[in-house]
Amino acid sequence: MKKDFIVNITKLTEAVSQKGFGLPLILGTSKEVPYALYGGIEEIGEAFGAESKEYKIAARIFGQNPAPQEIAMLGVLYDEDPTKLITALNTLIDTDNDWYFLACSENSNDVVQALSTWIDTQMKMYFVTTQDLSLLELLESEQTVVMYHNDVNAYVAEGLVSLAATNDPGSLTFKFKTVNGVQASDITSAELTKLHQDGGFSYVKKMGVLQTTEGITTNKEYIDVVMGVHYIQAKMEEECMYLAINNNKIPYDNTGIAMLTGVARDVLTRATDMGIILRNDETLKGEFTVNITKREDTSKNDIANRVYNGIKWTASLAGAIHSGLISGYLVY
Repeated sequence: MKKDFIVNITKLTEAVSQKGFGLPLILGTSKEVPYALYGGIEEIGEAFGAESKEYKIAARIFGQNPAPQEIAMLGVLYDEDPTKLITALNTLIDTDNDWYFLACSENSNDVVQALSTWIDTQMKMYFVTTQDLSLLELLESEQTVVMYHNDVNAYVAEGLVSLAATNDPGSLTFKFKTVNGVQASDITSAELTKLHQDGGFSYVKKMGVLQTTEGITTNKEYIDVVMGVHYIQAKMEEECMYLAINNNKIPYDNTGIAMLTGVARDVLTRATDMGIILRNDETLKGEFTVNITKREDTSKNDIANRVYNGIKWTASLAGAIHSGLISGYLVY
């Protein structure tokens, strides 16, 4: 369905609904099961079996603290053809699209590549654990998160979904995080360095604490940045639509333009409070600017067609500190 209000965001950097951002979908591949929401691991055991991969992934997600209240699940019997999974997802989003995180019980390289390509056409993210270090060389997706772990039952990336789903988009970094129930991966320092260079990360014990070694997608963008961008875009489109629905009309004058501008400012202010946008140390306000084109400077053709493209904003990403150097001097 064509959107009436479209928000385009370009990240000038090299370095869904609010509810949807907290809902993971597990795409099961062991049997055909209709799409449904599950509030506990027992229900999933009844649907897929307590020994299934689907059950183990769900147990990893529900086993975190905090954990999402619900998990969406869809079962598609996999027959070695990844396009069947893509077709099922395309059919699903026509009727049930209020989910954001994708995990799948089949993580072979061809399936991961297919799902990664598909996820880039959506405003969603795909989390997967692999046992193949070379897989990362085949991927470069801003919306795919791949973690390496030698244990096929670790499902550490899928467990990380729980952390993502229970915090505001963009509000935390995904490095240094502990996933309950997972032991350290067997990976050498050289392999880990190469893994990071290729856009993946792993799970190790450092200074006695089990933790994720990075928090990036396969094109080396940070997960929190991607989620923050998605949140701003989805929320701004949603609020513009609510504005149009809840008013007799948005007048095509400077008052109506101010109404739309207010929506943009409100969402950017919320994004500042969530830690997505940088806060100014002195004013404590978000580091963003919103520029508009007034009615009198808008083309007559746009006015006649009831199209307004005159709001342009710029914001500074807050980012996060992942490493650093502290220098000290001891003197007598």
